[in-house]
Amino acid sequence: MKNFTALLTALALASAIPAELASAASFEITTTIQSSLDKTIAGATQTQANRISSLYTEFLNLQKQEQDWEAKISTLHSRNKDTSAELGKQAKDIDSAKLAKLEEEITRTRARHQPLLSQYAALNKQIEAARSLKSKSLSALLRFQAAAMKIPVQLARLDISAKVKASQAAKDKASKATKKIRSSLNEIDPINVQIKAKQGAIKTIQNSLSPIWTAFKQGAKKEDTNAVQSSLTSMISLSRQMNTEKESIFKLETKISEALVAIKAQIP
Repeated sequence: MKNFTALLTALALASAIPAELASAASFEITTTIQSSLDKTIAGATQTQANRISSLYTEFLNLQKQEQDWEAKISTLHSRNKDTSAELGKQAKDIDSAKLAKLEEEITRTRARHQPLLSQYAALNKQIEAARSLKSKSLSALLRFQAAAMKIPVQLARLDISAKVKASQAAKDKASKATKKIRSSLNEIDPINVQIKAKQGAIKTIQNSLSPIWTAFKQGAKKEDTNAVQSSLTSMISLSRQMNTEKESIFKLETKISEALVAIKAQIP
């Protein structure tokens, strides 16, 4: 058997392939394929055997890198997704406790002053009634009572008005903060568009890899060293492209993560 050293190298590499790698890359090195590849390497010239072994090693390394990028992307994407959702919720609830407290103060203030305001309103109706009865003495008495209540009533109305204005000012401030947060979150959308474009490019690469993978298996089955070497070379080129795209996606997800940290700092 030729190139026994190369054969041992290939076998060692095959045993090092993680089970999850085959699933992630959709390239399953079955026992049959490995056996065919071993025979192809064993039947090759020393130069070709070394070349195929080297290409095979590189291909497996690239597949491992792809799996690593995928894991990193998945972890970061999930974290970004959760963070974005949480920030959206926080933006909606900005100062919600403070606003609720101010509304309660308005309700309590109105309730506290309502007896006085109701009494004053009733008194003014009585004045109108006395005027229609043309009772000067009664009208004078009622007007005197109304005059005595005028300042307390004004103070009560000012108190209510101040509470309403404070609440409205707080609502406006919270609304502006909410809009600012949502606007900042929307600014992340173009990055997501870039990620989708990268994902589309990866899909195209995967579609290109599929027939080459088939050619690789057929070449190994026929012990066609030229076909195996050519297929490995093409798969390595495409795998490099895929890793480049996935690295870009990871960088974009990192950019989103950094943007989310900055947005979180804006929340009061």
